[in-house]
Amino acid sequence: MNRLAALGALFLLAGCMPASWQAARALEGKYRVGSPGEGWLSVAPGGADHAWVNKGAGASLYTDSNCGPRFQESRVEDLATEMVSGLQGATLDLEVVRAIGPREGVVRTHTGRLDGVPVRLGISVVNHDMCTYDFVIIAPMGKLDELWPGYEAVLDGFSPGI
Repeated sequence: MNRLAALGALFLLAGCMPASWQAARALEGKYRVGSPGEGWLSVAPGGADHAWVNKGAGASLYTDSNCGPRFQESRVEDLATEMVSGLQGATLDLEVVRAIGPREGVVRTHTGRLDGVPVRLGISVVNHDMCTYDFVIIAPMGKLDELWPGYEAVLDGFSPGI
């Protein structure tokens, strides 16, 4: 009987959830991206929505979405800054505001150390409706420029709300 009561309480709470949260949850993970192309292998994304590795270059690329009322009000520049908080000695190499799908977003590259290993990181963030979409490429030093066209292909194929 306790299980039934707990299940009933769960349904009651879900029914009381604001409609905006319910709509946002339905949007999360519902988008398309381009393929990074040759050399990239699609892998299980873990907590992200899409992920690829390039074993030859020792690089990884992933995309993720987070949806809800708090995400629609956040500036993409602030969100991009939060994303490099785990990068030690991070320096900003490039920042460009550009179209990512139907909206304007920010594209940045950083140099730093991840777990003590020197890396270059590409980050892009765009907001659309109640979602924030993140695109990240992590590459060893000296590899990001040659891998950038694959990253751009993922960005260029972005289409929210499928």
